[in-house]
Amino acid sequence: MNSQHFPEVWPSWEIDPSTRTSVHVWTKYAPIDVSVGTSAVDLFTVDRGVPSVNLVKNPSFEVNTLTDFTASGSAISQSSAQAATGSNSLLVNPANSAAGEGFYWSVTTVGHPEGSSLVAQCEVRGASASGDVKIEIQDSDGVALASSATHSLTTSFAKISVGYELAERLTQTYRVAVISVAQHNIDFYVDKFMVEQRKDGFVSDYVDGAQGLHYEWFGTAHASESKRRAGLAVVRGFKLKNGHGSNTVYIALDTTASATTGVLLKAGETWETNWPIDVQVNISALASGASTQVYGVLWGVHQG
Repeated sequence: MNSQHFPEVWPSWEIDPSTRTSVHVWTKYAPIDVSVGTSAVDLFTVDRGVPSVNLVKNPSFEVNTLTDFTASGSAISQSSAQAATGSNSLLVNPANSAAGEGFYWSVTTVGHPEGSSLVAQCEVRGASASGDVKIEIQDSDGVALASSATHSLTTSFAKISVGYELAERLTQTYRVAVISVAQHNIDFYVDKFMVEQRKDGFVSDYVDGAQGLHYEWFGTAHASESKRRAGLAVVRGFKLKNGHGSNTVYIALDTTASATTGVLLKAGETWETNWPIDVQVNISALASGASTQVYGVLWGVHQG
């Protein structure tokens, strides 16, 4: 793991404009295609998000290469029967011999000199609504260092998470384990498996490179670490069209659209900004009738 795998270095993933060019260079965009009705809705909400790095190379188990995951008192396999994202999940079949049966994933890391935490999460689902699981950070011998609360399995996916503060400047191998709490033989599914090393210890939203705009793999899809880049912190411009044949649309910036706060777009008209703007909250729209399509693109910068 190198410095690019720390989410705190996210500014290095971006290209910042100079003072000379900051008024017209944009670094991010977002496509817009929203059905608008007679109640105001946001076409876009400004949100840079939480830049994050998922250290797990096959986090949604889309490829049947499970060598990074080690069974412990269970059998594990890729399954297409259930999925919280993508098409597959990891099926865990406990041996029903003891508590603590499941699997683990290992990582060797160096504690950040300013302090950091190992943060892990996943979503779990039972084959039936019985049995329990937890997610746990262990040392290299399997001794528990931190554990989530016990989760009682249901037939819906639910998120569980755990964090552990790392010793500074110490190279150490850890296991992230998803295991039964009490002895049982209930099959369970694991998906959206994510591990981060974060200075803030925050449990961010799940990341993999197939999640859409601003998400990327560091290497091969579903076989490498992945990251979530920053989104838009400021909208600098847009081109938006009222796609309806007869309805009118009102569009407002940094407020809620209405007939008095919005810019009027008659049927088929387009609003395109000619000079940089500074939208920091939202772009809102309201239409004179239902099912009025507003579409186009907006662009801006990730900070500043």
